Amino acid sequence: MGGDRREWSYPILNKNDIVAVTDREKVDMLVRTFVEIHSGKNLSGNEIEGRERTRKENDGILRRKENDNDLINYPFSIGELKRALDRTRNSAPGKDEVCYIMLRHVSEEVLKKILILYNKIWKEGRLPCKWKEAIIIPLKKPGKDHSNPGNYRPIALTSNLCKLMERMVNERLTQYLESKHLIAPYQSGFCRGRGTIDPILCLEDIRKAQINKETVVAVFFDVEKAYDMLWREGLMIKLHQMGIGGNIFNWLWDFLRDRNIQVKIGYHFLKLCKIENGTPQGSVVSPTLFSVMINDIFKELSISFGKSLFADDGALWKRGRNVDHLIVKLQEGIDKVGKWGVKWGFKFSIEKTKVMFFTNKKIGVDKKLYLYGKDVGLIVFGFWE
Repeated sequence: MGGDRREWSYPILNKNDIVAVTDREKVDMLVRTFVEIHSGKNLSGNEIEGRERTRKENDGILRRKENDNDLINYPFSIGELKRALDRTRNSAPGKDEVCYIMLRHVSEEVLKKILILYNKIWKEGRLPCKWKEAIIIPLKKPGKDHSNPGNYRPIALTSNLCKLMERMVNERLTQYLESKHLIAPYQSGFCRGRGTIDPILCLEDIRKAQINKETVVAVFFDVEKAYDMLWREGLMIKLHQMGIGGNIFNWLWDFLRDRNIQVKIGYHFLKLCKIENGTPQGSVVSPTLFSVMINDIFKELSISFGKSLFADDGALWKRGRNVDHLIVKLQEGIDKVGKWGVKWGFKFSIEKTKVMFFTNKKIGVDKKLYLYGKDVGLIVFGFWE
């Protein structure tokens, strides 16, 4: 990698009074820090029990699925491979050092050989182990204390051969989800034809409330370590519930399992370390899989609620003239979302989850909403004339 060498130098690291001075010691400390982010030790007893209950309710789902006649499971064509290759951008390679620019310049015969390899993997549902290994480059978070190993962002370099196959798999998965209208209409992140403008349109409810002299009470949810702690088994259960089986199910389950990382500083690597939870960082298919996992967060709530999702950012709101009634209903909604989180392995941040009032009324300090039994801070916005 080029650029200013100072960007790729690392200061002495300190964690819990343990000091890392040499590059080898820094690599060891950083990889342990990154592994801890995905560790099951982050789960509370209640969260572990929630996952276990969901697992028992869906016993046997993770067994290998036999193929069906769905087009999603057919062998890949040379056309699909070429389209996937055309959409690639130059990016750093993984451990195999295969670059996209190399793949874009191979002959037709070589492409056909690659396609044979992909279809063999597709049929068997077993990915090469090396495809599930990532080199992690630690990047400094701006404005942070860089002696703290927690203030580095892990950037994963994985096999471009794997990411090329991911593109084909992701295209089929996306088409399946879209054709069957399986993604919630209020999800705007990672969805073709949707974007940031969609949740902005939800502000129309605030305008209507202003015109009708009503109040809008909204809850903005923040999921802790949403991608890092995503429950893989729960995700596969969700895919099964959406009718996904056969080759694509087997491929995705193997893709998510037994993933390992190595941190690199200069020329220093240490042994591979296993990642317990989460979707692979930098993966092509990870955003789509996350959308599947969070898709039914508001499923148990009535249509009287306003709902919006952008990737892992969720909002729930209700408008009316009776503030006390709105608070009661929003509390019911928060409780249902909290129970959903326990069932599917998500935890919401009490500190970052916020409640906002859009109103021309004065809101008393006694108006409170609770998440996990703890008071969520209120913000009053508006006071329209």
